[in-house]
This record gives sequence, structure tokens and C-alpha cells, in this order.
Amino acid sequence: MKHKDILNIIDDKLEQKIRDIKIRTLWGYMKEWTDVRYTARIQRLMEQFHLSYKRIEQIIAEED
Repeated sequence: MKHKDILNIIDDKLEQKIRDIKIRTLWGYMKEWTDVRYTARIQRLMEQFHLSYKRIEQIIAEED
């Protein structure tokens, strides 16, 4: 594997971690400060981050 390939893999993983933190932060904010229902919060995050319902649930569950 080339050095450039390794850096791309690291960069992708870092971007995923940052995305996951953003999702958990937004989830906590919506849960605490709004009256938005569970499914509506998931739907909003799905639209914003282009992820599946199941993947959003997995990410927010990682926090617990």
C-alpha cells in the first residue's frame, strides 16, 4: 500500500469520526431543546448527512 493510500484511509476515518460527533451533538441538542419527535429527529439527520435510518440509530446509540 502506498503512503498516499494510507493517508486517504486516515483522512476518511477522521471525517467519519467528525461526522459522528456532529450527529451525536445535534441529536442531543434536538432531544434536549426541542419538541421534535424521535422519528423526525432521525429523518432530519438522514437528510443532512445522507445516511440510512439504521446508521443514524447506530451512531446515536454509540453515545449511550
